[in-house]
Parts: sequence; structure tokens; C-alpha cells
Amino acid sequence: MKHSRARNVFAVVAGLLGATTAMSAANADEVADFYKNKTLTIWSGLSPGGSYTAYALILKDYMPKYIPGNPTIIVGSRTGGSGRVLANWMAKVGPRDGSMFGLIHERMGLEPHVYPKGTRFDGRELTWIGSMAKQKSVCYTWHTSKVKTFDDAQKMQAIVGTSSSTATGSVMPRMLNSMAGTKFKIIRGYDPQEVFLAMERGELDGLCGYGWGSMKTARPDFIRDKKLNLILQFSDKSHAELDGKVPVMMDYITNPRDRKMLSLVFGTQEMGRPFVGPPAMPKARVAALRNAFDMVMKDPVFLADAKKRRLEIDPVGGVEIAKLVNELYKTPKELATLTAGYRKPAKVGESKRKIKWKKVDVTLAKKKGRYIYFSLDGQTQRAKLSGKRTKVKIAGKKSKTKKLKAGMMCNVKFPGHHGMAREVTCK
Repeated sequence: MKHSRARNVFAVVAGLLGATTAMSAANADEVADFYKNKTLTIWSGLSPGGSYTAYALILKDYMPKYIPGNPTIIVGSRTGGSGRVLANWMAKVGPRDGSMFGLIHERMGLEPHVYPKGTRFDGRELTWIGSMAKQKSVCYTWHTSKVKTFDDAQKMQAIVGTSSSTATGSVMPRMLNSMAGTKFKIIRGYDPQEVFLAMERGELDGLCGYGWGSMKTARPDFIRDKKLNLILQFSDKSHAELDGKVPVMMDYITNPRDRKMLSLVFGTQEMGRPFVGPPAMPKARVAALRNAFDMVMKDPVFLADAKKRRLEIDPVGGVEIAKLVNELYKTPKELATLTAGYRKPAKVGESKRKIKWKKVDVTLAKKKGRYIYFSLDGQTQRAKLSGKRTKVKIAGKKSKTKKLKAGMMCNVKFPGHHGMAREVTCK
């Protein structure tokens, strides 16, 4: 009798295992059938030439072989609001069939809870695929600055540049001034590349809120040649490479409410470079994409290539990110709103950049991505283009930046090398 029951139990378990195996095989076949001969798009919600997009570009080279059906992967651009435009589009317009996913800024998933203006999505409903690296932002000054340590920043003024009032480079020094008594003066209106040049010119002391991984990608020479004073990490835990060398912000903050706000800010850094899809994607395809992402992160050829491209790899899986997002959404709304208040310009201690515009007649040598290149006083200069902020005229008619071509004779109004062109008027 006992043997008969045992056989029956074994038969039931074997049947369940067989059904699970059959289901897994069916899912794999369904996924393979969907992706075979298809093109999968990874949309980047950030600058095409920036460090975030660099992660999308390397992922598209390695992920196809780990997805059943081996689709072709391309990288597209849907920029605006550090990924807000892309997240809105994925949530409300884009396809949900697994034919695309995107890359957004680390804090964007939590944005509807912290700063809902302009958001039309819920981060808890998005489909998190994974992140290739956690993010640790740093505060640094140029090596010639008098402010060389965090203690110095509490005693004397340091002028830091940033792009906009809501950028990390504005938010973090505001928090430091309020919570830790530093004396940072914030000047808004700089492109990150312009900040580097402004430091070299002695126009700025530094930048407070730039990713350590981004610095290693964008300007490794600054690190190699010891051109920077690294004065603080915006974190509650140290980056392995900076441990014992650069203090972390949380060590200087004692007020319980301030610490809770920082926990919210630093919590999003754990997802660093998040790849995310729209809500309600087919479960089998989500599982396949997450698995493929995880497999790429272990691929030795990929890891060697990432090292060559100076891309930091410290991955977080999609399931883990989803749990983190859900946990961060539990932060009381009042505290989240207080945190968002640091995105507004302070009444004292900051101002907009006063730009000295140059107007030059040049021949465009090259147009690549969002930049035009030309020779000026024997040196190659480049000016950044913006679809919204750069006014373009060609042959007397209003035009678009994409119409600019090498060989055109143009008058360019811009603030200097790397700066954003305000007007480009071509014959």
C-alpha cells in the first residue's frame, strides 16, 4: 500500500515537472518565434554622445546571442528630461510586445512620486530589465582651486558649474549648503563638457554632482594626471575605488529628516544605468530579456570590451530593481516633496551664467551627431546643437539642425569650444 502511494506521488511530481518543462519549452519557442528575423530597439533617453548611451551601444552588440531567436538590436534616441520623454512614451504610446525597451536616468523611475510634474507613468508599473552599473556621484574641484577638501568647502566659497536648476550638479551642492554648512556658489547654464573647460580657464572651481563612472569614461586623463581634488562622494557607502580616500556625504549629516531625504536620493543610485520597458509586456519575453541581460553581464568577452571602453560594470538585475523601486515609493509623500524642493534655485548663492557670445563666419568642416565642427584661429572648434535652443537658417529660411552639412558657409553664434550654439545662419 505504501509503495503504491509512493508510486502515485512520484507520478504526480513527475507529471508536474514534465508540465513545467513543457511550459518552459513552449515559452522558449514562443519567444524565439517572436524575435526571429526581428529588430529590437533600445531607446536612449539621454544624450546620444553621453556615457549613459555608451552602455546601450555596448549592450546591443552582445545581447542578441542570448535572446531566443537572436534578433538584431539597434539603438535609437528619444531624449528629453533625462529620460522623462522616453518613459512617458513607453508608458502611453510605444509598443508593449517586447520589441523595444529603453535607458533612462537613475532617478526617473521614482520621479512621479518625488517630482510628478510632466510625468505620465508610474515607475512601479514599468518593466525593469536590469542595470549595468550602480552610480556614485562625486564632488570635485580643479587641482589649482583653494578648496581641496570637504573641510575647505565648509570654510570658503567654491564656485561650481552645472547645466540646469534640476541637475544633480545643482541639487547636491544645495543640499550640502543647507545640511552641512558648505559655501558652494552655483552657476547654472554650463554643458558638462564646458564645465571641464571652464575649470581649466579658472572660471570655475569644479562640479558637485558628476558620476565617478562617467568621469572615468569622459575624462580619464583628469584622474590619471591628478587634475582633480575629489572632496566628497554623494552616497551612504563608498565606491570600492574611493574607499578610504574620499569621504561620503552621509557621514557629515546628523539631522534625522535630512538623512531620510538623502536615503531617498541615494537609493536611486543603486539602479545606476537602468534599462526599462513599458508596462504589461508579455511575461515570457520579459523573462527572456532579463535572462539575456544577466548572461551578457557574465560574458568574459563583453567584460573585456567594457573595460577597453572604460565602462564600469557593477550590474543589478531587473527583479532587484523592481523591488527597490517599490520600496522607494513607500517613502512618505511629504518627505518626497521636501526632497524635490532642492531642485528649485536657492534665493542666495547661485545665479545664471553670463555668456559672452562669439559670432564667427566659418566653413563647417563636419557635422557629427549633435555637433558641428569648424576651424577658428587655426584650431578645431565644435559647437553643440539643440533642436529646441539652436536657431538655424539656411539660405534665408528657417531650418532644422539635421539640415546642416559639411562645406556650408555659416555664421555661428556660440559661447566657445564645446558650447551650445545659439544661432547658425548659413548661405
